This record gives sequence, C-alpha cells and structure tokens, in this order.
Amino acid sequence: MLLDEFWTTRFLPYCTATLRECTVIGYESAWRLHVAPTLGGMSMEDITVDTVDEWIAGLSSAGVARKAWTLLRAMLRRAIRWGLLDVDITRRQIRLPQSRRYEPLLLTLRQQRIQLRGFYDAPLEAWLICASTCGLRTEEGYGLEWSDVDLRAGILRVERGVQWVSGRVIVVDPKTSLSRRTLPLPRFAVRRLRELKSRSSGRLIGGLTPPQAARAYRAYCLRHDLPYVPPRNLRHSWATNALASGADIAVVSKMLGHSDIQTTARYYLKPDLTALRDAQRLYERALIA
Repeated sequence: MLLDEFWTTRFLPYCTATLRECTVIGYESAWRLHVAPTLGGMSMEDITVDTVDEWIAGLSSAGVARKAWTLLRAMLRRAIRWGLLDVDITRRQIRLPQSRRYEPLLLTLRQQRIQLRGFYDAPLEAWLICASTCGLRTEEGYGLEWSDVDLRAGILRVERGVQWVSGRVIVVDPKTSLSRRTLPLPRFAVRRLRELKSRSSGRLIGGLTPPQAARAYRAYCLRHDLPYVPPRNLRHSWATNALASGADIAVVSKMLGHSDIQTTARYYLKPDLTALRDAQRLYERALIA
C-alpha cells in the first residue's frame, strides 16, 4: 500500500476519530509539508532506514525533522498493528538532528510573590492564583471553572482543558488519565479565592478566549511593571521552585499530572549552584576523610 493511500483511507480517519483536534491538525500540517512530498508516493514496504535518514537530512531544521519523524513513526507503527506492514523500521536507530534543549524563562519565588501581589483585584487574579500555585497546564488553567474549586476543602479539580484551535474555542478532556486530578491549594490562595468567588461564576478567565486571556495577562504585567513569563511557564516555574524547595519529585510529578516521573526529572529537576556546591562539599568531605 502506498503511504499516501494509507494516510487517506486509514490513518487520518483513525486520528480524526480518536485524537485531539489540535493533534490532528499538527499531523495534517506535518503530512502536507514534510512527509507527503517525499514519501507519499512510496510503498510502505519500500521505506527503509536509509530512506528515512536521507529524507530527514533534507529537512530544514531539527524541530521540523522531529515533528515529521513523529508522524511517520506513528503511521508505520499503526500499519504494523493493523497487519499491513511486516518490517518495523521504527525500532531501529534513526539519526535525528540534535535540537537545542528548551530552557524556559522562569519566575523565582520572589518574582512570583511580586506578580501575585500585583494582580490583586485584577480580572485574571483568580486564574493566576490557580495557574501559579498548582502547576496547571495552560489549557487546564483556561478551562478551570469556579465550580471546580472547593474552598471548603481547599482543593481544585482538573476536569477539562480549553484550547484555541482553528480560530475557535474547543473543550477537551484532560491530556492523560493521570491529568484528571484533585489538587490542594495553598492556604493564602484559599483565603483570597473565597473573597473572589462571592462575586464570580463560570470560568476563571471569564468570557475571554485563550489568546485573549494570554494577551490580557501579558498586557497587565507590562502596564504594571510586573515580572512576566508566558502562561505555560507558570507551570514550569511552580514545578522548578517546588523541587528546589525540597518537595519530593514523585509528589511534584503527581501534581503536574505526568504519566512518567522521568518527564518530571528531565524538564524540572534543575539543582541550583548552591545545591551543586553542597554536593561538592559532601564529596570533598568523603574524599579527604
């Protein structure tokens, strides 16, 4: 079967029926721009490791190569699962270009304190409190409703996400099974949210769309000279600061809704210079004892 035929008749309908809309759109883009022009007319049985290596080498950047390979790998593995392909080249070593490690801009604890105080009585204050103190994914924060916040118990429940896809708002289920979770709120957050909840209902971002909420948050920070990071980096900031403060990595992983604790370690466990010096002191003490 030609890869193009497999995409049209089998894989795309499967993705449309089972995957998030934003994922399908990403797959369609990768297929149209990067996979179909070179590999679409090939039989799946004729795609070899050498073919893939040569194809990847001709792509414009490491990010593009990884995106395109992710799609091709998913297609070939699905074909094998459906009995349409016998040889699994995805299990062999494919040479992907090295991409620069993503180092997100983070807020320190002091900057978070300044930012939260600066948002006092701002329209997005409740959203910022929850997003900053619970390590929510961006879509989870945008989808949070006041009915999800139980201030008697001091918890919030992550039940959904809200995304902006193709110019419209869509409500999606939590990303993974572990993403549907119940999280404790800090005591200061509970006290302040009690004051705010009495005058609010619906979503914490009100009637704003995700892009509007992101722009309003950024504009408020700039207008009031407050520390700023993009909304998704509020999650990075919480996780990094929680681990640096001594929180157990397994607990942080559960708060973040990660399926694998290694994901938490890879992206958020970053000992600062003080911790590294402490490690050297322990080593030195053992060495010269």
